Amino acid sequence: MPISFMPLFPLIGFALLMLLPKLPRSAAGLIGAGSVLLSFLVALLNFRSGSAAPIHEVLWQWLPNMALENGKTVNLSLGFYLDQLSSVMTLIITGIGFLIHVYSMSYMSHDAKFNRFFAFLNFFVAMMLILVLADSYPLMFVGWEGVGMASFLLIGFWFNGRNTEASTQDVWEANNSEAVNNSNAARKAFIMNRVGDAGFMLGMFLLFKVFGTLNIPQLMQNPVLAAHEGSRVFLSGSMQGQLELACLFLLVGAIGKSGQLPLTTWLPDAMAGPTPVSALIHAATMVTAGVYLISRSHFLFDLAPYASGWVAWIGAATALYGALSALNQHDIKKILAFSTVSQLGYMFLAVGLHSYSAAVFHLLTHAFFKALLFLAAGAVIHGLHEEQDVRRMGGLAKYMPFTHIVSAIGVLAIAGIPIFSGFFSKDAILAAAWAQSPVLYLMGLGVAFLTAFYMGRWYFLVWQGNYRGHVDHPHDPDLLMKAPLGVLAAGATLAGFLNVPAFLWGHHGFDSYLSRAVPVHVHHLSVSTEWMLTLLAVLAGVGGLAWAWWEHRGDHLYNGPLGRTSTNALYLQDTYDDLIGNPSRAIASGLDAVDRGVDGTLGGIGRNFSAPGGLFALWQSGFVRAYAVSMVLGTAAIIGYWALKVMGSGQ
Repeated sequence: MPISFMPLFPLIGFALLMLLPKLPRSAAGLIGAGSVLLSFLVALLNFRSGSAAPIHEVLWQWLPNMALENGKTVNLSLGFYLDQLSSVMTLIITGIGFLIHVYSMSYMSHDAKFNRFFAFLNFFVAMMLILVLADSYPLMFVGWEGVGMASFLLIGFWFNGRNTEASTQDVWEANNSEAVNNSNAARKAFIMNRVGDAGFMLGMFLLFKVFGTLNIPQLMQNPVLAAHEGSRVFLSGSMQGQLELACLFLLVGAIGKSGQLPLTTWLPDAMAGPTPVSALIHAATMVTAGVYLISRSHFLFDLAPYASGWVAWIGAATALYGALSALNQHDIKKILAFSTVSQLGYMFLAVGLHSYSAAVFHLLTHAFFKALLFLAAGAVIHGLHEEQDVRRMGGLAKYMPFTHIVSAIGVLAIAGIPIFSGFFSKDAILAAAWAQSPVLYLMGLGVAFLTAFYMGRWYFLVWQGNYRGHVDHPHDPDLLMKAPLGVLAAGATLAGFLNVPAFLWGHHGFDSYLSRAVPVHVHHLSVSTEWMLTLLAVLAGVGGLAWAWWEHRGDHLYNGPLGRTSTNALYLQDTYDDLIGNPSRAIASGLDAVDRGVDGTLGGIGRNFSAPGGLFALWQSGFVRAYAVSMVLGTAAIIGYWALKVMGSGQ
């Protein structure tokens, strides 16, 4: 089956749901979830095994006969490219996306805009599939921008407060504060992503100038790039500088989409959207686009050591920032949001070290346990009638036993506890860091310890101790919400075993599978060193959980070592407000005052002319007799003027 069917099915679902807004909710849910399921089946049918050749499906000439400065012309085609890397991505997007659609059929069942929500979800999935299947950077940019638009629509979905069956005016009056926050969060995500998008465009322009094409398979086969791929040597002449600059521009785009420093503040605020949106954006799709972009562009970054160094250090710094910010959050979803920032930093650290397979493997395991944690948090919020403050939870294990079990699995996976999936992927990243930079390794190990602590804190505040809330009889969700949680829990437990051979006997397993799509750089570590690194990673995870248990045993609410600094996310947003926001608002206020002054002055002048203008307007009545009278009077005035002049000259 053609791979172009993958984005086509959810696009059809989007069109149907937008054109038929009066469909029954059951039908809308089936169309939304069914279209993504069909895409998942197409992804399975076209799954690339480790030895399978890529599929390049050219649909039509998109921009034919583009003229270059040297007089040559190129044809930019529109097509899709499926290899082992994009195959993994399509399975993650459609598989996790389908589970989130099923979950949403129950979670959003009482929302007044149910059909529109599923239309936006379908559009999001379609754009993400275009992004990862694109055979050229311009087509990737189409998906890139489409995902940005879809995220704006989904984050701000409750732009007038939660959409109950009440009238829009009633909802607005009851939820005005929430509505403003939701709208601001959507705008913030959209605007900050535009900063990154500008970098992406500049990178494309420069690549086209240097290589004369933006087709990815053609770039991979370029003689200059192919001859040096994987060698990490400097190219001669200005080529090296241009390549480094192009990669830095692409990095800016990746930073914006994946919420890395310094463009990270939009991502925690994206929690304003419904919980399924948080799971879709934070777990398997949009925020991983930056990691995919760098992995797909490995043939460029492998030859740009300066840009790759920036990728690694920005990733490590972001991982640390996200972990420190998560330590003392009180919103059940915001803790997970800062955790996503930190885990994406891990992935950037890996791709910056050219360990692409480790980054994509962590992307895979993260998709399972982070989607699981977000949807479990949604079940808690649903069972507590929209309560999100962990200080008003506690002891929920006895009220929501199923959700408690799957949440515990998610916590163990993200903390890196054997045998859960996060242990294998995080261990691979830390091993790559040790082989290339002890400082980056220590930062990664410290982040692993902090991750286990704040996720342990999340677990103990929500599930253990005594219930501190005010909602009577919290309860587990229904089957439609339980089923996706169960599947994700199984993935969070077992997905790590896809790379067990790499853990025990060398680089086979997932590394070997991806080697057809991205280079696998072997880190020559002794067996004793690998076991030492593994032991340290396990100790970091266990130690962090133990510390969380010690600080939160009973009903003790621990504020964390950083207190208010952590709660305020290290004051990064406040710093931006002081350096950018407040000066911008002051300038805008001054320009507004000038504009009002100029407008008032011109308005006064206009009013002075309005009275005579009104008299002249009376003549424009549209009646012929009025115009005839005007002509007669005008003629009489002229004749009278000349008569008086003649009489005067005769005297």
